[in-house]
Amino acid sequence: MKRIKLFLVDDHKMMIDMWSALLNAETNFEVAGSAMNAESAFEQIKETLPQVIIMDITLPGMSGIELTKLVKEKFPSIKVLGVSMHTNILLIKQMLINGASGYVSKTSSFEEMSQAILAVQQGQRFICKDVKDYITNQVINEEEGDPAFKVNQLTKRELEIVNMIKDGYSSKEIAEKLFISKRTVEVHRYNIFRKLDVNNITSLIKVTNKNIYS
Repeated sequence: MKRIKLFLVDDHKMMIDMWSALLNAETNFEVAGSAMNAESAFEQIKETLPQVIIMDITLPGMSGIELTKLVKEKFPSIKVLGVSMHTNILLIKQMLINGASGYVSKTSSFEEMSQAILAVQQGQRFICKDVKDYITNQVINEEEGDPAFKVNQLTKRELEIVNMIKDGYSSKEIAEKLFISKRTVEVHRYNIFRKLDVNNITSLIKVTNKNIYS
C-alpha cells in the first residue's frame, strides 16, 4: 500500500515532533511537512500537496477553522482531520462545516488517530470516541432535565396516584379506593415528588398537566 502523505499543523512543536515520529514509523503514513501557524502551513501545503492534513483548531492568528476553509477552497481533494483538546461542540461543528472530514481529540489513542486518517482518506467521516461520549452525555443530561422524561419515570401505580392527587383526594381517600394502607400511599407520594423534583401539589399539577397523556 502506498503511504498516505500527511501534513501536520499545530502550534506546539512537541506535538508535531511526537506525531511525526509515531506516524513516520507506520508503513501507511509519511509526514511530508509541518507548520506551527496557518500562514506558514498554507504556503507549504501549496508545495507539498498532502493527501491528509492533521489540523489543530487553535492556532496563532488565523485559526485552524479558517485555514481549513481556505485549503478546501483552493485544494478540494485534500482531506482535513481536525485535532484539538477542545470538546466544544460548536467549535467542532464549525470545523466540519468549513470542510474537515473528521475530528479527533489530543487525548485520542494513536490507534484511533490512525483509523481516523485512513477513514477520511477514503472519503469517510470520523468522529473520535471522546466526542461521541461527550455528545451522548449532553443529550442524556438534557433529557433528564426535561419534565416529560421525569414523568416517564413514574410507575403505573404512581401515575394512578398522581391523577387522584390532582382530583383532590387525600392520602386516606386514595388508600381506601386502592385498597392499600395510608402508609403505602405516603411512600408513593414521596417517590412521586422525588422523581418529578417538585415539593408541592401545585408544582406537581403544573408538571404533569403538560406531560401526562391519558
